[in-house]
Amino acid sequence: MKKIEYEKMFFLEDSHFWFVGKRFFIKTYLELIKNNFHDILDIGSGTGGTTKFLEEYGKVTGIEKNNYAISLAKKRGLKIIKGESEKLPFEKNSFDLATIFDALYHKDVKSVDQVIKEVSRVLRQGGYTLITDSAFNFLKSSHSIDVYEQRRFTVNEFKNILVRNNFRVIISSYIYISIFPLIFLKRVIINKIFKKSKPDVFKAPKIINSFLICLIKLESVLLRYFKYPIGSSLIILAKKNEEK
Repeated sequence: MKKIEYEKMFFLEDSHFWFVGKRFFIKTYLELIKNNFHDILDIGSGTGGTTKFLEEYGKVTGIEKNNYAISLAKKRGLKIIKGESEKLPFEKNSFDLATIFDALYHKDVKSVDQVIKEVSRVLRQGGYTLITDSAFNFLKSSHSIDVYEQRRFTVNEFKNILVRNNFRVIISSYIYISIFPLIFLKRVIINKIFKKSKPDVFKAPKIINSFLICLIKLESVLLRYFKYPIGSSLIILAKKNEEK
């Protein structure tokens, strides 16, 4: 990811509707298992906004590859270790929950399967992983270049990755269906017509930002009861299989 993208993330992720909304979705799924974990590993912590949020649920260790992102995350008082997601610097059976929020799309991840194998290794028996990431290749845009996006997923594709690497999927869905028409319009139509259109991540007018936060919060509440058939991202909660 370009340095400027980390800077925008650091300054916007506590207020921007997309970042705030993601935590609503994460909270919805974490509430299903909140009494079953304490030690949390957050893989690909970025600038630390969501890692900080996870402290509400237990003891959190973050891992991040980018030095600049680490420097920003540490301003939040977080424990962040420099390392690679495909070779996690931890012993077996070290954590109850491993989270990966919007990190596996990145071009620096050579093998998503290898990351999930590593997650399985560092999780204790019956441990959980919670993942969000980018959905649908047709949503690639100029923003994809700025954040070094290599791949996007469907829910079924990601389920298959988890199942073949020792996990049982508990629940999954697409997310951001409430703003999907806006994202589709921006990425698939406007960005292709106007090559120099406004970046995807920017400070929205306060009233619009507040409205979108409310809209996404409602979507996150309904996520307890429905699986959405489409969205710009996906969310999956899975449990490590017991050893036979």
